[in-house]
Amino acid sequence: MVIVDTPGTNVILQRQQRLTEEFVPRADLLLFVMSADRPLTESEVAFLRYIQQWKKKVVFVLNKSDLYRNADELEEAVAFIKENAGRMLNAEQVTLYTVSARSALEAKLSAFSGVQKQENILNTQYPGANNFSDLEKYLYSFLDPSTSNGIERMKLKLETPVKIAEQLLCACQKLVREEKQQAEQDLVSVNNILSSIKEYALKMESDSISWKRQIMSLIDNAQARAIKLAESTLRLSNIDLVATYVLKSDKSSQMPVTSSLRNDVIDPAVLQAQKLLGEYATWLQSNNARRGNMYKESFEKRWPSVVPSIESQMEASEILRTKHERGVTVIGEFSAAAASKLFEQEIREVLLVTFGGLGASGLSASLLTSVLPTTSEDLLALGLCSAGGLFAISNFPSGRQRVVDKVRRTADALARQLEEAMQKDLSETTDSLNNFVTLIGKPYQQVAQDRVNKLSSTIDELTVIEDKLQTLQIEIQNLHVSR
Repeated sequence: MVIVDTPGTNVILQRQQRLTEEFVPRADLLLFVMSADRPLTESEVAFLRYIQQWKKKVVFVLNKSDLYRNADELEEAVAFIKENAGRMLNAEQVTLYTVSARSALEAKLSAFSGVQKQENILNTQYPGANNFSDLEKYLYSFLDPSTSNGIERMKLKLETPVKIAEQLLCACQKLVREEKQQAEQDLVSVNNILSSIKEYALKMESDSISWKRQIMSLIDNAQARAIKLAESTLRLSNIDLVATYVLKSDKSSQMPVTSSLRNDVIDPAVLQAQKLLGEYATWLQSNNARRGNMYKESFEKRWPSVVPSIESQMEASEILRTKHERGVTVIGEFSAAAASKLFEQEIREVLLVTFGGLGASGLSASLLTSVLPTTSEDLLALGLCSAGGLFAISNFPSGRQRVVDKVRRTADALARQLEEAMQKDLSETTDSLNNFVTLIGKPYQQVAQDRVNKLSSTIDELTVIEDKLQTLQIEIQNLHVSR
């Protein structure tokens, strides 16, 4: 038997307190010695709570029991200690010995002033020893494997490493569960960052509407001006225009309306569209770069220990630098010269279809109806007109409407092309960001997933160990020693 007298609980030096606590897991039996003048002090209560986690066999010793004046006071103290100790240790039975170490020592010294046999020491009752001899008997029986206390000692001896292992296992399980929970949170955080691209795409979609409206407004304005120019040109009152391009059949020189359309309507509109679409492409690219860097910094700041490969970083940077300019390409391929020429051809066709077959006299008579101020003069003009002239003039408004419709179709087609191109620019830009974030986030996602998988496996392994320890504990409890 090895008895270790630890410093106690109410000590000045913390290292002495730690020394006492460190011996608890290694001990087979704890003799918890209290003083009768102040049993179960605050420090002793705290130490009992610490002991409870190890589930050790505790024998309470109330020293200085001779300080009580009578048996009633002693019984009251014993009852108090058993009740509180049993509650703190969650034990139904509490073993308590009341002793007076000083009286026992004095009795030993007076009774054994001569040499006596060991057997006599065990069987002698000492005056004033109180229950000290009972405590001694209990301790000696604890060493005898043939007694119930001896069997209990053997079980306690075997249980000590098992309980230490259980405590270590419990601490490991707690740490691993906490780490797994953190790893799962990291994995959720990575996935949340990756899924937030959808929110960004929706926001960009909403913000791009104002850009599309500007382009559509620009085209609508150019369309309206072109239509107004066509309507103002295709009037019966424009006799000079008719005479120049129908009677003289002069097709070599450009019509003034063509120059006006090109210089005043189409060219300014195209330049403004190019400027807006260039700014739109820059807006998409700069937003992508800013958002991408924000995601990159979020990953690096939260998980600084994860370092992506240089190749993946270079590939990701290249994705982010890509600029999508389909809209710029569409407006760049639009030919203002071709559009102006087509417009002039439509104007010429209307004039030729309407007045080309009349000849000079028929044309002059037809035009008189639009310029003579009185009804009688109109009748005179109509008399001069041939039946073909009347038919041609009656078709003039429908020809003018065809030009207007042609202008609208051309403008609408360009608007659709630009809107589709802008939408593709937007989609490709958000797809690029999604590819960028997926690429830079993959190492972080993989690390978090690997940690979750590894810690889950560790938890399973610890569970197997826990089952084995429980089985071992049952085998120890069922231990029997043949006598």
